[in-house]
Amino acid sequence: MIDLLLGGSPCQGFSKTVSNNLNFEHPGSRLFFEYAKVLKNLKPKYFILENVPMKQWCQDIISEYVGCEPIVINSNLVSAQDRERLYWTNIPNIIQPKNKNINLENIMLSPNEVDEKYWYDVPFTYHGDDKKMCATLHINGHDILKRVYNPKFKSATLTACRGGNLQKKVFQDGRARKLTPLEYERLQTLPDGYTEGISDSQRYNALGNGWTVDVIAHILSYIPEAYLHTVVSLFDGISCGQVALERAGKTYNQYYASEIDKYAIQVTQKNYPHTMQIGDVTKIDWEVFKDRLSIIQKVS
Repeated sequence: MIDLLLGGSPCQGFSKTVSNNLNFEHPGSRLFFEYAKVLKNLKPKYFILENVPMKQWCQDIISEYVGCEPIVINSNLVSAQDRERLYWTNIPNIIQPKNKNINLENIMLSPNEVDEKYWYDVPFTYHGDDKKMCATLHINGHDILKRVYNPKFKSATLTACRGGNLQKKVFQDGRARKLTPLEYERLQTLPDGYTEGISDSQRYNALGNGWTVDVIAHILSYIPEAYLHTVVSLFDGISCGQVALERAGKTYNQYYASEIDKYAIQVTQKNYPHTMQIGDVTKIDWEVFKDRLSIIQKVS
């Protein structure tokens, strides 16, 4: 028996911020149907599915497949990041997390802790101390790349990126700079240094694709049982789910992770070496998986 199924299927095709929104036609978004297939096949006691705000008709299709309506939670209640997400789950009686009132200034490194490579030495326009986007860099590219945020406010939503000028930026000590990977970890409420061991660009990418751990831990805290024998995580990424389980006070015997990004897997195995990686979700024979799991559970 599977106690918990986790998953946040790729969201790029659903996101309202993407101009060429393809919905279920996007190759990443179609992976939702893999989650739905596994949910039907494994019949877990509990499940969580995370995704971005989307068009109502897309949301309705997902709700029909999983059998419930989503809960809307914004990560800004528990972190210094605006990140509204939908959570479909059969875990009962969940309410909104308490507001921790955390802003960027609460998670930022001091200027002397930040390597010079993260700082910009280019002209900028300053808009004022009372503005969330307090400065605009004079650099080439889309408007979103030029935005510099005020430490007294929240960060915009982290997204997957691999460097360049795509990282979120902050104004500090009279200068503009990129947020560091460690600060990205804090925005996702992960432990400091969780993604160390891979390049900065891969850290930014993995963290932008990840979950806000404290939101998932909040949801998991409503599971009555403290012990979950078997957990399966699809699109596992850097295993934010395992951090959340620990933070929610849940123990588990086996954690099976389906992930294909080698850098994300490297981070997971560094932090959770007993994770059982089971490969590409589209290539797993779930009947064989269940048979093997049945044998393992009989002897464990």
